[in-house]
Amino acid sequence: MKNVNELQNNSILWVNVTQPEEKSLRALQKRFQLDNQEIQESLPSFQRPKFVKRESYYFLVLHFPVFDRATRRLGFTEVDFFLNGSSLITVHDNSLPVINEFFNECQKKGDSKNRYFTGTAAHIFFEILNRLLESTFPILLHINDDINSVDKILFTKTPDRKMAEEILRLKTNVVNFRRSMQGHKIVLDHIISRGGRDLDLSSYQQYMNICRDHLTDIWHTLESQKESADALDETNESVVGLRMNEIMKTLTIISVTTFPLTLIATIFAIHAGSTPFVNHPYGFWIISFITLVGALAMLVVFKTKKWMD
Repeated sequence: MKNVNELQNNSILWVNVTQPEEKSLRALQKRFQLDNQEIQESLPSFQRPKFVKRESYYFLVLHFPVFDRATRRLGFTEVDFFLNGSSLITVHDNSLPVINEFFNECQKKGDSKNRYFTGTAAHIFFEILNRLLESTFPILLHINDDINSVDKILFTKTPDRKMAEEILRLKTNVVNFRRSMQGHKIVLDHIISRGGRDLDLSSYQQYMNICRDHLTDIWHTLESQKESADALDETNESVVGLRMNEIMKTLTIISVTTFPLTLIATIFAIHAGSTPFVNHPYGFWIISFITLVGALAMLVVFKTKKWMD
């Protein structure tokens, strides 16, 4: 099967399944006596992060962020692990190059194969997990760059729809990143506390400490980025609010100023016998002067009360 690759050394087997199909997974189920429920959950559909202990293996589901360069949006993908002392099965959709790169490294380089295919299959699992966690740091740096870019132009550019969409994209990316990472610590704690002797976890304490440190660093960075993104959103809303207030202020001044002028023009438009200045030779100019004086008077009132500041 093209989507199933195997690598074995020192009695340790790694089966790497890309683009999982039911036919290939059913073959692995029969070969390794896997539970039907886990096979169903490994088919293309997202499951929650989880740890399940079976009689002859451990089943783990983890999510990892994936950045789409075309849309500049962050999603996440699922990686399933079937693990016991002598074998590891990884099931994923091929959107994480780290896994295949590590597989090819072990396949082509004998020293890498001898280095990681020692002890139990947990050695390979923790190395994969460590590399996957390390691969998330460039994405974190990219989000930081986006935050800094938005922060720089927020006060130098008039807020518009594009700015609001950029901040929304930024907040969505942070939220999706947090969603993809929130189950890692629980799953790692479960495998450490419930993993049996067949995994020989005491030999990989350094790996576990490194993974925990990575998770702590990632989560702290995500907390900081969430606060920054929320602050940018609130700042943008404040700037938009201030701009709208200025617009409404200007429109209100225009409206209040033109209302008395309209009233004056309406009064003099009444064709009554006693209407002043209507039959005066300079009536038009007198009425225009009165209208202008009224407008200036309104502006003086606004200025005196500091409504135009």
